[in-house]
Amino acid sequence: MTFVNLPLRYIDEHPAYLELFLSQRLNPELGFDARALETRPESWHLDTARIFHDAGLRCAVHLPFFDLHPGSLDPLIRRATRDRLLHAVDTARVYEPAHFIAHLGYSHLTYAHFEDQWMEHAVDTWRLILGRTGETPLFLENVFEHGPTRHAAVLTALHGRAGACLDLGHWYCFGKGRERENLGDWLNALDPFPMHLHLHDNDGEADLHLGMGRGTIPWEALWAWLEKRKAPVTATFEPHTEEDFLATEAYLKARPGLPLA
Repeated sequence: MTFVNLPLRYIDEHPAYLELFLSQRLNPELGFDARALETRPESWHLDTARIFHDAGLRCAVHLPFFDLHPGSLDPLIRRATRDRLLHAVDTARVYEPAHFIAHLGYSHLTYAHFEDQWMEHAVDTWRLILGRTGETPLFLENVFEHGPTRHAAVLTALHGRAGACLDLGHWYCFGKGRERENLGDWLNALDPFPMHLHLHDNDGEADLHLGMGRGTIPWEALWAWLEKRKAPVTATFEPHTEEDFLATEAYLKARPGLPLA
């Protein structure tokens, strides 16, 4: 099953996006943030969930990430992070999500000299969140990590209860994938775990969220690897404009039969 990203705030701010999802029958991966949680009553979420469900669409949920630090060395910050994530999980239940996405949250700029402490706190945070998500899959996403080592270590410590969300755009720009050319390392390290993909393009310099094929990400290497993977892989397309959505749509139509579940 595939999804397309849709920040919850867009439903009010840009109603045309909601109409696009309904008319094109796109399953949304709904982006939760503090505003959606603090300013939208439960009735709003119930009404929004009903719109998608009545249209026969399946929702997924991207949990908040701004200013959150799951492995923070500061207990006050960890507590606030956990409270925000738990609040989001509880609010999201009305959408009956197919999966949850959350940012792993490691940055070498902050934690390079405190990796063991970060690891202990991060694993404790995700165990707590997994206790609330229940049977709904949780995928942890890369952002600033330069390699897959910590990602795989956290998932291993969680004993298969969480999967990996490999964001190709983040790998290519934030993770220096263009220079390192280490996509194979990421794919092989995350292969033992359930996997979800975030797919969008860029130039290797900035997180542009372009339509696929409009940047320089080596997509053919990904497709070749997925062809050999035995377990299915789901995906979310993450264009940030309608123009880039159309570019992604054209890219996919030109390549029928891509190995995505």
